[in-house]
Amino acid sequence: MTTPTDTIGTQLPQPDPRGWLVFDRLPAELQDAEDSTQDNDVRYHRESWHYRGPTYHRAATAAERTLLEHLGYVLPDDLRTRVQFVTDNVRNRRWPALELQNPTTGGE
Repeated sequence: MTTPTDTIGTQLPQPDPRGWLVFDRLPAELQDAEDSTQDNDVRYHRESWHYRGPTYHRAATAAERTLLEHLGYVLPDDLRTRVQFVTDNVRNRRWPALELQNPTTGGE
């Protein structure tokens, strides 16, 4: 049996120190977008941690929005991602605006 490469895989067990958006596989386009976002987050963290600290907020990316919708969240237009580096190598992403939602129904 082959594993489809054009579908989003299963979400890894939660809680995960990296946050909600951890899956056993992603389509190549989404994986590339997530890799690019991680590279940008790491670069920003390393360049500004000394005056900003380990946590900052930014606009949610299109890939993050796609994955959150896949999990069943209803997203506001102005969704912000909270990025925190738990360690130098572990990035945690959260969406405070979504934390009261039930991800399987998109409602509270």
